Amino acid sequence: MMAQRLVRLICTSCREPFEPDAETLAELGLTQAEVRQHGGQLFHGRGCEACRHTGYRGRTGIYEMLLIDDPVRNLVMQRENANTIKTTAVQRGMRTLLQAGARKVLAGRTTAEEVLRVTQESE
Repeated sequence: MMAQRLVRLICTSCREPFEPDAETLAELGLTQAEVRQHGGQLFHGRGCEACRHTGYRGRTGIYEMLLIDDPVRNLVMQRENANTIKTTAVQRGMRTLLQAGARKVLAGRTTAEEVLRVTQESE
């Protein structure tokens, strides 16, 4: 099973670095150490003519794929709740939408606010 969301990309014409606050990092599931490993800063768009002063231009996808292996299949067959199934899948290596989005934030492709906006209901 797969879930996907589109996130807006930071405009490359007006992209600039900024220091994220601890609360935003915590919501993304990131630490300051992880940010430092990826250059020590995150980015956002200031707004310009190219992006119509939004700070964003274009979109990309973030994805979550649930592989139905034997342990997950057993939980489904036992009619376990969705949280139990998701927890088991994450323990077995599944990357959530939020984690996939956090990787794009660390790569400087989108903003923390954008990832939190599109994953809020699914997390």
